[in-house]
Amino acid sequence: MREIFLIARRDYLAVVSAWGFWLSLCTAPLLFAVVVFAPILLSRSEPARALAIAADRPADEAAVIAAFDQADRVNARETLNAFLAAAAPGAQAEALAAFDAAANTQQGFAAARAILAARAPAAAQSMPQPQQRYVIAPAPARDIDGLRPYLLGERQIAIAGRQTPLFGAVLITRTEGGLRLAYWSANLTDPTPRRRAERALTDILRSEALAARGVDAQEAARIDALAPQVEQFDPRRAQRDGAVTMRDRAPYIVAIVMAFVLWSAVFGVANMLLTSVLEEKSNKILDTLLTSASPLQILIGKLAGTAAVSATLFGVWGLLGGSLARFAAGRAPDGLMAGIAGAALDPTLIGTFLACFVAGYLMYGALFLALGSLCETIQEAQTLLGPVIFVLIIPIILLGPAFDNPKAPFFAYASWVPPLTPFLMMVRAPAGLSPAEIAGPFVMLFIAVGFILWGAARVFHAGVVDNATAASLRNRILRRAEQRPAQP
Repeated sequence: MREIFLIARRDYLAVVSAWGFWLSLCTAPLLFAVVVFAPILLSRSEPARALAIAADRPADEAAVIAAFDQADRVNARETLNAFLAAAAPGAQAEALAAFDAAANTQQGFAAARAILAARAPAAAQSMPQPQQRYVIAPAPARDIDGLRPYLLGERQIAIAGRQTPLFGAVLITRTEGGLRLAYWSANLTDPTPRRRAERALTDILRSEALAARGVDAQEAARIDALAPQVEQFDPRRAQRDGAVTMRDRAPYIVAIVMAFVLWSAVFGVANMLLTSVLEEKSNKILDTLLTSASPLQILIGKLAGTAAVSATLFGVWGLLGGSLARFAAGRAPDGLMAGIAGAALDPTLIGTFLACFVAGYLMYGALFLALGSLCETIQEAQTLLGPVIFVLIIPIILLGPAFDNPKAPFFAYASWVPPLTPFLMMVRAPAGLSPAEIAGPFVMLFIAVGFILWGAARVFHAGVVDNATAASLRNRILRRAEQRPAQP
C-alpha cells in the first residue's frame, strides 16, 4: 500500500504543481460561462433588424406589420411572465394585467414596472428591458429593383435618425389564386420574417374565404383565435399538484449536462494517463519505478493519483457552481434556476454521477494505460486507440436521443452494455427507473470493470516489464492458441 500511495502522490503532485493545471482550473468555468451566456449577450447587443414591407393592397401590408407587432408583444410578454414567476410571483397576475391593458409593448413594460416598484422594489430594479428583434421601416422602394441596393448594403435607410442596413424585404402581390409572398434577404439562415409574414397572409386568406361564405369579419377573427388550453401533467403526481413546469424539467437538464461533463472528464483523464505512461516509458522513469514497486502497484497508483486530480477539479468546480446556483436560486426562489440548483445538489444525481465516473474512469483509464504501455510514441498509441475512441464517440451520439426519451426500450437495453452504461445511466437517472433498472446495469458495469482491470494489469505488466508491443503481444496470444492441445 505504501508504494501505491507514493506513486499516486507523485502523479498527483506532478499535475497540481504545474501552472497549466491551475490555468485550466480557472479557465474552464470561464469558458463554460462564455458558452452559456455569450449567445444571450450577443443577441441583446445586436441592433434590431430592419425590414421593409410592400404590398399591392395597403390592408395586406398593414396586416403583416400588425403580425410583427403582435409577435414582438407575445415574446415580450413571455419574457416578462418568466421574470415575474421567478422574481415576484406575488405581483405576477397584477403586473401581467397591466401589461395586457397597455397600448403597446413599451407602455406595457412601463406599467408592469410601476406595479413592481410598489409591490417588489428589488425585482423592479432587475426587470429586463423589452428586446425588439425586428423593426419595420418605410419601404424605400416598392419593387425589388429599387430595394436591391439597400439589401446589398450599398445604401442604408434611416430609422430613428440612424442609418441602418436593410435586413430583408417582404413583397406581397395579389394573384388570381390568392396572394404571393416574396421574401428577399442576403441572410439565408433566419426564416422568422418569412414565417411571420406567411402566417399573417394565411390568416387573411382564411378570413376572406370565410367572408365569401357569409361569415362576418368579427366571427372570422373569433374562429381564427380559437385555441385549446394546454397543460402537461406528470402521471406520477396528482393533478392537484399542478402542471409540469420548467422547474420539473430541471433534473433532466442537469442530468444531460452532467453526462457531457462525465464524458469530457473520463476522456480527459484517460488521455492524461496515456500521456503520462508514454512519457515515463520513453524517459526510462518506469524502469526506475519498477525497482521499488510492482507493475500492478504502479498501475493502481497511477489510477489513484489521476483520480485525485479529477476529485480536486470536481471539488473546486462543484463548490463554485453550487455557490453560484444557490445565490441565483435565492434571488429567484420559485424559478428555473432554483430547480436547477436543487437538482444539481440532489444526492441521487450526485451519487449517480460519482458511481458513473468511478466506473467509467477505471474502465477507460485502465484501457488507456494498458495500450500506452505497449507503445513508444504517441503515433503508435493513436493507432491502437482507434477502436476505443470509436466506442467513446457512441455515447455522445446517443445522449441527445436518450434525453428526449430516456425510458425508450433501446436505451434500456443499451444501458446494459458496459462501455455505454456510465453515460446513458446518467441521462436516465431522473426518469424514475425501477430498482432493477438501476441495479442491473451497474452490476454488469462493475463486473466488466473488474475484468478490464484484470486484463489491463496483465497487459501493463507485459508492456513495462517485458517491453512487449502490440505486435509481439498478438503473436504471443496466437502462439499459445496454436500450442493448445486439440480437443478429442
